[in-house]
Amino acid sequence: MTTPLTYLALGAVLLAPFALTWALSRIARRTGILRLHLDQFSAAAPFVGRLAGSGHPDDRDGLRAMHDIDAIRTRFEDQPSWPTSSASGERR
Repeated sequence: MTTPLTYLALGAVLLAPFALTWALSRIARRTGILRLHLDQFSAAAPFVGRLAGSGHPDDRDGLRAMHDIDAIRTRFEDQPSWPTSSASGERR
């Protein structure tokens, strides 16, 4: 008799955090407190920016990233070599 009750208690203890999370998220979404949206978690890559369009024209981070990419591209169009780290121009 105690073995089934032990497994039942163990199952309740293991499932309680998931049930609590589910209940709180349902309540928060119903009342509008939870303000999480899927577009807040868009994937991005270095030197590329967002991998999928954000759909927001006011996306300042996307505009900044595009400006940085354009600046890097035009810099390498004018001077295609990377500056060396030698002391040739720093002699005293």
